[in-house]
Amino acid sequence: MKFYCLSVSRLPKILLLILFVITYCNSYGQDVKSKIDQNDLRKFINTLSSIEFEGRAVDNSGQIKTQELIIDRFKTLEVEPYSSDGYLEKFTLNLTDKGGVYLKTQNGQNLQNLDRIAFTGAIPPIKVIESQIVYGGYGTDEELNAISVENRLVLILSESRSGDYEIKKRLEERGAIGLIYFHKDDMTFKSTKNLLNDFSMRKRFSIANNQDAMTPDPQQLNLKKSDEEVPQPIEIPFLYSIIIPGTEVKNVMGLPKNRLINLAKRKKIKNVPAVDISVHFEQAKKTIETANVMGIIRGESEQSIILSAHYDHVGMEKNRYFPGADDNASGVAALLELAEEFKQYEHLKYTMIFLATSAEECGLLGSSYHVNHPDFDPKAVFCDINIDMIARCDSKKADCNYLYCIYENQYEMLDSLIKETDMHFPNCMCDYSENNSGIMARSDAYSFSKKGIPSIFFFTGFHDDYHKPTDTIDKIDFTILENRILLISEFIKQIQITPEK
Repeated sequence: MKFYCLSVSRLPKILLLILFVITYCNSYGQDVKSKIDQNDLRKFINTLSSIEFEGRAVDNSGQIKTQELIIDRFKTLEVEPYSSDGYLEKFTLNLTDKGGVYLKTQNGQNLQNLDRIAFTGAIPPIKVIESQIVYGGYGTDEELNAISVENRLVLILSESRSGDYEIKKRLEERGAIGLIYFHKDDMTFKSTKNLLNDFSMRKRFSIANNQDAMTPDPQQLNLKKSDEEVPQPIEIPFLYSIIIPGTEVKNVMGLPKNRLINLAKRKKIKNVPAVDISVHFEQAKKTIETANVMGIIRGESEQSIILSAHYDHVGMEKNRYFPGADDNASGVAALLELAEEFKQYEHLKYTMIFLATSAEECGLLGSSYHVNHPDFDPKAVFCDINIDMIARCDSKKADCNYLYCIYENQYEMLDSLIKETDMHFPNCMCDYSENNSGIMARSDAYSFSKKGIPSIFFFTGFHDDYHKPTDTIDKIDFTILENRILLISEFIKQIQITPEK
């Protein structure tokens, strides 16, 4: 295997090669052979995606079996437990069934979730939110600046899913309660409703440790409809998002869909009066015990590289199970192979932490718990490298010899290193087209990024089997997968031979 160090653009290539060889030999030794093997990858993914692991949901026995598999592998490799308490970073989740949500409109209609609306947000620690809903047109800065959205729900005419992410950010910045949106046609509503109805994604989880502090006095749960000042006992989580079909627009806003579309085109959204509305939540009391699994290979530096990959998936529903071979048995298999790869080196600069997170499918909760733990020090982390769904290809690609590298261009050091690696690794190419697309917010890397930690998300895109029983091992090309993990390994080696930040 070839290895390359960070280049200085003005040095001749032959000098760069000599400098690298000297650095590599001092760091690793001359006879190191890669441990990354597609046969191991196949074995791990076959086991993790088998019916015995029950789809690896946080609320079934599959999560325990997965934890045990990861721990057994760490012990075999002599990867140390992360803490004196062992390999498990335990935490508790509260469970709410997301089906228990409905909108009550001003004309008395109750729009039930998974029937007449599709709620994709997080269940807040309250039972009822009473507010006003205001029309925000297409959700542009100009439109939102022209209306008052603070402590209100905002109805948006959506044109793209990627645009919805930017609108959500704008609304959060302006203090809105949440986003309700509709489309010119109802295909997005139907597909979202079907997806949420299809399996246990209707279940919503929160970290129980934080819940008590967030639960307000029931007497104070009223975000009032008027302009009068109302005490805010807690920070209400942003309700992103509720999708409604065109047939319900008039019930929600008082005007039909085509009228609202026309007003948005004419930039007359201020002509639409705000109306009263409420969102109702049914809350469950059930708690779930889960844990992140963590191993460590100690290096010479006080700083660490965290490799993260979530091990949970969406579980089972009646007589069906969801294998999650790509999502994210592929990431866990990569994590275990990289642990074996770097365990063979005697003198690593940076400590390496292997973090298999739980409850990622529930809202990045495992990684959020880790980075918000009192003992966690963001300054001690050089970077996070997150691996999620790297075994398949998305519909945009004719050639599958690629790996999406997301958000690396936000950090000059990571940008230089990944592009240096990419330049000299012909078997798999980095693709940067998903940078700044909003997809980062759907991965565990986002939890680290919010703490100011340089983070990179390795991913190969969504496919037709995403979150379906058809995400199976037979659809994986293991030669391609092996090459992708070799590229990630090369990137980590580049980091290991660079100076500390």
